[in-house]
Amino acid sequence: QAVIDDALTVLTNRIIIPHSGWEASPDADSKPRDIQWSVLSVVFRNATGCLRNVSSAGPDARRKMRECDGLVDALLHVLQTAIGKNDMDNKSVENCMCVLRNLSFRLPKEVPSAQRFELAEPPKSAQPPPKKKPTSCFGSGKKKSEDSGIKQWDGTGPIPQRAEPARGQELLWQPEVVRPYLSLLLECSNHDTLEAAAGALQNLSAGNNKWAAYVRAMVRKDKGLPVLVELIRMDNDRVVRAVATALRNLSLDNRNKELIGKYAMRDLVYRLPGGDSAPKTSEPTMVAILHTLHEVISKNMENAKSLRDAGGIERLVTINKNKEKYSAEVVRAARQVLATLWSFKDLRPVFKKDGWNASHFPPARVAARPPGSTMARGASPGAGLEYDDTTLP
Repeated sequence: QAVIDDALTVLTNRIIIPHSGWEASPDADSKPRDIQWSVLSVVFRNATGCLRNVSSAGPDARRKMRECDGLVDALLHVLQTAIGKNDMDNKSVENCMCVLRNLSFRLPKEVPSAQRFELAEPPKSAQPPPKKKPTSCFGSGKKKSEDSGIKQWDGTGPIPQRAEPARGQELLWQPEVVRPYLSLLLECSNHDTLEAAAGALQNLSAGNNKWAAYVRAMVRKDKGLPVLVELIRMDNDRVVRAVATALRNLSLDNRNKELIGKYAMRDLVYRLPGGDSAPKTSEPTMVAILHTLHEVISKNMENAKSLRDAGGIERLVTINKNKEKYSAEVVRAARQVLATLWSFKDLRPVFKKDGWNASHFPPARVAARPPGSTMARGASPGAGLEYDDTTLP
């Protein structure tokens, strides 16, 4: 608390902003400029490391950091400049990305005037996006046009334009913030930075609010889904967990759900225990993958078929049978997926032909909501397990 109260403004104005190269000018658009690259200095690294620790201290700390003039702008500017210079694997970039991930945590609940996020039902795109390139990725700058924009947006066309460039904390939830995060996920080799970038996408795409809907569409339009699917294959458990949960949140968009089911199913199933070559996956990561599988097959029979074709039923049944080997949370998550599979009556003859019967698809058990859970949507068929769809370290 002392750091927030006494040092935040000083650190930002004396170290973060000057070393980042960001300039607060009337026409600032947060694009990288040709600056002296000084974020590799020890003082900048230590200052961002301090803010990284503080950013996970609680809602009040995050609120003050979001509202600190120039901080978010400078941190994003560092990422964009690092990407432009192909210098992304250092500790300073890692710290900046981790702070931005943490400041993206539960934005609709923690940001004042949170009604700007409200949306009763997000657009569920059912058709492929049009070939026409979107002109801009910003929502409208005025509340009236923001509201009308989301009502008119169909989930596939150009995302509503913003009248003026976003500044400060508003940058955290703009759809264009997806681009530097995806660039890091594509080019960076620092595992902590990869985990933080995936975690930021996880946070931003969570829940039924209009900005989450924009972000989910933006990831698809910027061809981010293949980047995330590739990372599911990485030999790093924490990165896989963050990416899996990001994919789960992104699949709330129906077009994303179709693509994830088509291109990520085998990689997701492969991470589950079973088979001779299955990688060692921690239980928290197994739970994340199982939640993702559940969302991807919910109300989508083609994806349920893909799960069966990928050999997923055998692995799910194995988990459910080995209650002494796996935690109750893992078993419940597996049962949830099995129950959802069995809810597709047209697939039951196929399952039976494979040698499965109703006893292999037990009903999901309802679990008590854990403290601090952010269940942000209604239950799907077979649902019974609560989850937290946002992340902090």
